[in-house]
Amino acid sequence: MFKRNITFKLTIGFLVIVLISTLFIGVIALNIFKNNIYEVKKNNMKKHAIAISETIKPYVGNSLNNEDFVKMIHLINDIDNAKIWILNADKNIITASDTNNDVKYISDLEIKDLYDDINSKVLEGTEVYDEGYNPYYNEEMMTIAVPIKENNSVIGAVIINSGISDLSNSMDKFFISLLLAVLGETVLVGVLGYYFSRNISRPIKKINSSALELARGHYGIKTNIYQKDEIGELSNSFDLLSLKLKYTIDELFEEKNKLSNIITSMSEGILALDRSSHIININEAATNLLLCKKMKDDTEVIKILSDLDIIRELKSSISIKEKKLIIKEHEGKILEFSISLIKSNLNEIIGGVILIQDISEKEKLEQMRKDFISNVSHEFRTPLTVIKGNLESIVDGMIEPENVADTYITLIKETNRLERMVKDLLNLSKLESGKLEIDVSGLDVNMLINDTMRSLKTLIRNKNIDLQLSLENNLPTLLSDYDKLKQLIIIFMDNAIKFSENKGVLKVATYTDNKNIYITIEDNGIGIPKDEIQYLGEKFYKADKARKANAGGTGLGLSIAKRLTKVLNGNVSIESDLGKGTTITISFSIM
Repeated sequence: MFKRNITFKLTIGFLVIVLISTLFIGVIALNIFKNNIYEVKKNNMKKHAIAISETIKPYVGNSLNNEDFVKMIHLINDIDNAKIWILNADKNIITASDTNNDVKYISDLEIKDLYDDINSKVLEGTEVYDEGYNPYYNEEMMTIAVPIKENNSVIGAVIINSGISDLSNSMDKFFISLLLAVLGETVLVGVLGYYFSRNISRPIKKINSSALELARGHYGIKTNIYQKDEIGELSNSFDLLSLKLKYTIDELFEEKNKLSNIITSMSEGILALDRSSHIININEAATNLLLCKKMKDDTEVIKILSDLDIIRELKSSISIKEKKLIIKEHEGKILEFSISLIKSNLNEIIGGVILIQDISEKEKLEQMRKDFISNVSHEFRTPLTVIKGNLESIVDGMIEPENVADTYITLIKETNRLERMVKDLLNLSKLESGKLEIDVSGLDVNMLINDTMRSLKTLIRNKNIDLQLSLENNLPTLLSDYDKLKQLIIIFMDNAIKFSENKGVLKVATYTDNKNIYITIEDNGIGIPKDEIQYLGEKFYKADKARKANAGGTGLGLSIAKRLTKVLNGNVSIESDLGKGTTITISFSIM
């Protein structure tokens, strides 16, 4: 745990740097100190050796057992704390350091062999320096050999041996001081390093914890670190990043919600799939169009799309990198599938979007348009054929003079029929375009019914229809357009009379439930098949029975009546039994 702690790492780093640098400087200082004290001792010994050589020069050529010489040597030994050897020209080593009264010749062969090189060089007139173990005194010693010259000739030499234990002790003390200094620095640097490391790591930990919170989705979080250094700059940059990220995420969520609401509210189905035909997204409209029930899982949708060959078409579209438009029939509906491709930032195709539209109504309207054109053509062709045939017969003289008047009558009838169709088409166009003007006024419905019956009196009499009126008294006044309402009733009455047998019964009634005024028209005519009632009101639609009964209608009357009812804010319902008759109920609100 500590090894991953930045405070621990920084503290250890500080300690290592300080220890290494201190040890490095200490070693250098130790070497400098050693070299310095050794050099000082060497120079002092050399000066003393030269001074001694000058002092004892007069005695070297004479007897070295001279009492003055011995006293002088002992005096020098006491002052310099050194071991003085005198070397004569015969390489004999004489010492007075080991005796108090006389001089002594060192006859130890080991010493002679050890110092032979030094003795040879110094007797040649060279000053010699050496450092090493001296077996005669059994200790490490520093040796300086200086020649004694007289008249430019070497008559002997002075060898000073001085122990270096004092230097070693000084070095040891210096080393111990260095170790104590290192130990003290370790404690001090450890404490200070930990303190400064914590000051550095604390804001970093704060930034790290804020980054983790940011990763968890807490956008806009701030570190609240205010330092005028690199960490402060990092903290400010992090806070700015967090705020900008929050702003960007909020915008993305807003756009996502907008897009989601748009897709959800669309009546068209939206379906997104990846290259492996797995569903990425689907809206409710798509499931309704495809399943007509609640979807359990995506496999049902994939199965339906596979059965309709849409999956195969999607893969083909991805392969050829082109959009496709496919129309399929499914569950009694005609569906249009528009396939578009989804591309990544690298312009690679990663899937496709399928837009599903129910074009059943569109197809139905298109078929109605075609039927309308066909019916108009058919309805116009019949009278035009009759008119053309009769006119050609008159021109060619094929009609007898006594039959010309009847031909003219036929031409007028067919012309009137054409005029009625054109007039009905114009009225129907006005109703559908909303350009029909309405003149609203208070109406007495019973009076309107009576006026209408008078207008249809001739038609009723010609078929010996038994008209039965049942008009409720004290009906409320109806706010409506007199002419338009009368036209509406005439259309329904005309159909009732037209499709009733001779001597049939026609019942007209009015009544109210204090909310609506009702007008019912009931006949006992040929009736309408129940499965064809829903098509009444479509342009040029005629039930087969109606066509047999009377071929003179335009097929536009009920279409006009249906739209007039809507314009007058009324409702109409039709009930009919084939061979028994038809009942039409018109209602208008009085609230």
